[in-house]
Amino acid sequence: MPELPEVETIKNALEKVLNKQVITDFEIYNSKLRWKIQKNIKKYLKKNIVRKISRRGKYICISFKNGSLIIHLGMTGVFKILSRDNNLIEKHDHYQITIKKYRIIFNDIRKFGSLHWTNILNEHPLIKNLGVEPLDKDLTEKYIFQKSRKRKLSIKNFIMDQKIVVGVGNIYASEALFLSKINPNKKSYKLKKSECKNLVLSIKKVLIKSVKAGGTTLRNYKQIDGTPGYFKQKLLVYGKEFCPICKKSKITKTKIGGRMSYYCRKCQK
Repeated sequence: MPELPEVETIKNALEKVLNKQVITDFEIYNSKLRWKIQKNIKKYLKKNIVRKISRRGKYICISFKNGSLIIHLGMTGVFKILSRDNNLIEKHDHYQITIKKYRIIFNDIRKFGSLHWTNILNEHPLIKNLGVEPLDKDLTEKYIFQKSRKRKLSIKNFIMDQKIVVGVGNIYASEALFLSKINPNKKSYKLKKSECKNLVLSIKKVLIKSVKAGGTTLRNYKQIDGTPGYFKQKLLVYGKEFCPICKKSKITKTKIGGRMSYYCRKCQK
């Protein structure tokens, strides 16, 4: 599933093409996504001007004068950016946004993506209860320390809770905890202030590095063929057999909250 860096990369690519553009048409090819696409979206979009493209957690938000589109990529959702004279329509194409020069098509094989229209973005049920953005100044040592008090769930599940911090997915949670030398099974309320500080720095470091890598890999986003070729990240611990620090220590592989986790018993306490 695309995580925050992948979503940020795609948001940036869409922004270059869509920002300040007039929507000339909107067409639904297959409304069956996680939630059925609203039929009345077309009347809100046609001849409307894109004011801003942003990201909130793993949602891409396209804002207009009278409301916003909220897009989730799901498990396999991708955007294809094609020229207006390219009339190709493929299996699993769900909807198309048309502007002066391009057709922007959403393709989703597994149909877990979603598209919503809302008049007030921050009051939509998918948005209003989200936690702080990990790359914003709101994610601080103090915030993590205060939120973690009396919380008995594991620290890995804690930082993956979208009501606390948005967009820290499974892979990046494992990487951040490794960098901060914290055992992912550790109970949240046991975190010390110094550990909270290291964790915040590590989350930001991992995500910033990943966003930069994604931006480089998808530089020519207009020519993508629609396949989910998200950038290959140089990971430290996730999916590895040996610890890059201890060298000879084997990485422990276990499930936490139903998600596969990787950590070093020697380095992470």
